[in-house]
Amino acid sequence: MRILRIIIGIALLNAVYYTANAQELTQVVRGQVIDIESQTPLAFASIAIVTTNPVLGSISDDNGNFRLEKVPVGRHDIKVAYMGYETQVIPELMVSTGKEMVLTIKMKEQITELKEVAVKAYTKKDKPLNSMATVSARTFSVEEARRYAGGWDDPGRLVASFAGVTTDVLRDNTIIIRGNSPKGLLWRLEGIEIPNPNHFANLTTFGGGGISALSALVVGNSDFFTGAFPAEYGNAVSGVFDIKLRSGNNEKHEHAFQIGTIGLDISSEGPLGKDTRASYLFNYRYSTFGLIKSVFPEEIKDFIPVYQDLSFKINMPTKKTGIFSIWGLASDDSDEFKAEEDSSKWEMIEDRMDGTLTQRIGGLGLNHRYIFQKNAWLNTSLAITGDYMKYEGGILGYDLNRYENEYIHVRNYKYTFTSVYNRKFSAKHANRTGFIVDNMHYNTVLKHAPVYDQGLVDVVDEKGASNMVQIFSQSKFNITKRLWVNAGLRGHYFDLNNELVIEPRLGLSYNIGKAQSVSLGYGKHSRIEPLSLYFAGVSDGSGISQPNKDLKVSKAHHLVLAYDISLNPNLRLKIEPYTQILFDVPVIPDSNFSVLNMDADFYFNEELVNTGTGRNMGIEFTLERFLKDGYYYLFTASFFDSKFKGDDGIERNTRFNTQYVFNFLYGKEWIVGKQNNKIIGVNAKVNFFGGRRTTPVNDMESDLSQDVVYHYSQLYEDKEPDKFHISATVNYRINKKRHSSIWSLQMVNLLMAKENYGLYYNYKTEQVERFEFAVLVPNISYKIEF
Repeated sequence: MRILRIIIGIALLNAVYYTANAQELTQVVRGQVIDIESQTPLAFASIAIVTTNPVLGSISDDNGNFRLEKVPVGRHDIKVAYMGYETQVIPELMVSTGKEMVLTIKMKEQITELKEVAVKAYTKKDKPLNSMATVSARTFSVEEARRYAGGWDDPGRLVASFAGVTTDVLRDNTIIIRGNSPKGLLWRLEGIEIPNPNHFANLTTFGGGGISALSALVVGNSDFFTGAFPAEYGNAVSGVFDIKLRSGNNEKHEHAFQIGTIGLDISSEGPLGKDTRASYLFNYRYSTFGLIKSVFPEEIKDFIPVYQDLSFKINMPTKKTGIFSIWGLASDDSDEFKAEEDSSKWEMIEDRMDGTLTQRIGGLGLNHRYIFQKNAWLNTSLAITGDYMKYEGGILGYDLNRYENEYIHVRNYKYTFTSVYNRKFSAKHANRTGFIVDNMHYNTVLKHAPVYDQGLVDVVDEKGASNMVQIFSQSKFNITKRLWVNAGLRGHYFDLNNELVIEPRLGLSYNIGKAQSVSLGYGKHSRIEPLSLYFAGVSDGSGISQPNKDLKVSKAHHLVLAYDISLNPNLRLKIEPYTQILFDVPVIPDSNFSVLNMDADFYFNEELVNTGTGRNMGIEFTLERFLKDGYYYLFTASFFDSKFKGDDGIERNTRFNTQYVFNFLYGKEWIVGKQNNKIIGVNAKVNFFGGRRTTPVNDMESDLSQDVVYHYSQLYEDKEPDKFHISATVNYRINKKRHSSIWSLQMVNLLMAKENYGLYYNYKTEQVERFEFAVLVPNISYKIEF
């Protein structure tokens, strides 16, 4: 009996020990509850974590702040309620021991009616942060970029899983929206238009890139638009990436270190001084292969690209004068390749070529936000952004002498001043009015050799400045509890061509019952072309002129219809048919050329006129089950048709008319460990899409020139085979008392499907051949947060 008592006593001590340890694996969840329109704090809001037992709850204070202590680690849903406002559910929050969870919860005021009905709160995980959005918009989180298979911690690759979005090839994160050219996409960071924020940007296609220069460790929840966007967004015809940097923790210092295939990251955040509520956040990344480049053999070393990036945000609230913040982004890329000096090994023209590349992008901004007492806010920013590219390329002649054949030296920067005033007049009406002034400076030198051994010829040699001014105003009218309208107007002036464009925008949404809605969105949109097109030097027989300086901007009408239904609190279906009419598109006179199909052609030197048109039509389906009970899935199907007309008036397929794309994502999480402190996540993605459009090869002319020559009269009449890709991600999270760590394996193209990277003339076989190979893209990483 005594032995039995001892055994029982030891068992009880162990139970107490494990219980005590389990209780230690908790974290703080805190934040602020504000009105979505006026940004003013909401006092006495009820905040509850509904996935704990018992439910943990708190009430916001006079400043809208709340704090929940000892929240168990793991996935949680938060329910927020406030008298007179719509109840909100925030799902899928990952609480870990490594970082406090700091939230900003935006609530929408209800329209008061005589008969109030209790409405069940449906999850709206994808609802855009921008309250003026009506259709073709959703928010995304960086946690999804890590969790979704194929996301690769890259927002550009993440959105490729959304309806209406396709990519070019696996090696890059080019974003093709509804058959539009990638160059029609607007990138915004902290409300400022920035250059394409990707490493090795615009090398194969204007708008494309290798991998995002914005680390997932600093990016907050952001919005992505695929059409008919609100009036505050301009200089875009295909879509908008509206990226926000999160603010650092203003109460506690937290750090993160990550090492993986794509880079080594060092991140830190915390308060600046005592009782100031100010904070800092930064992340620095250096390419992993760049660090170990010296250990590779010489024949491999020269082909390893090197890149690095830095991003930061300093947030400084004051007691009476509002909130000031300073943010920055910088990236640096370099690459070098050498020609094969043994001519007996030459198979393609690329074997004879060498080159050195340097690219940089940067941005630095100062932002001030002032929230008026109850009903308005003013947001003002001043920023400088820019990009730099230098490329020097040569080619070995058949005499083995080196000849210069390419030279690119581009330095662009701009000053941006913008201010937005938002006023909430009542629960039924809010208005947002603002302006953006861009002072653009450029210094562009482009040269190439039409015949490789006859020297470089100037294509562009331009230095100067231009201005672009955009003004907008948009109102949201909540006419009834079921019907609301967004109406706006935008003006866009570009002084290089002295063109003023007026762009009306309209959105309507009607709620059918408790869980269904029908929406309609319209917008006129425009975008300037890459500046090198305006400055192209064109030979007119008697000299060189620049006829494209008066070129109009490309324009498009977007019309979108949307039907959205929540089948249950965690499952929703969305259907969006749309049409887009493009006009004033620059084209070459008496030709089938259109800038809608343009690659990264830096040496373009033809006269352009605005007689081109385009048409995109399609329908998209999204069925999404949000993460609940440990699993989620997302199915998207997009069917579209993308056409264009050149100055010859003949309608043809655009280069991006792949016609359909299907995505199916599934993920499952298991909570394991004696203290429920470990999470295993397995995620998969199946991607099937139509092949790219291509132009038939002129074999006879290719043989004569020993280079690839196309039948341009049959532009994009051929089509590559359809593509089928499978990607997978496995995450393993371990929560300890003072830190958390994540092991991750992200794999793209598990089936090793071959990708076509173009055509080349094979000197040995004397035939045009496909340059294709299979790429399995793995990213193995380890991250620790403490």
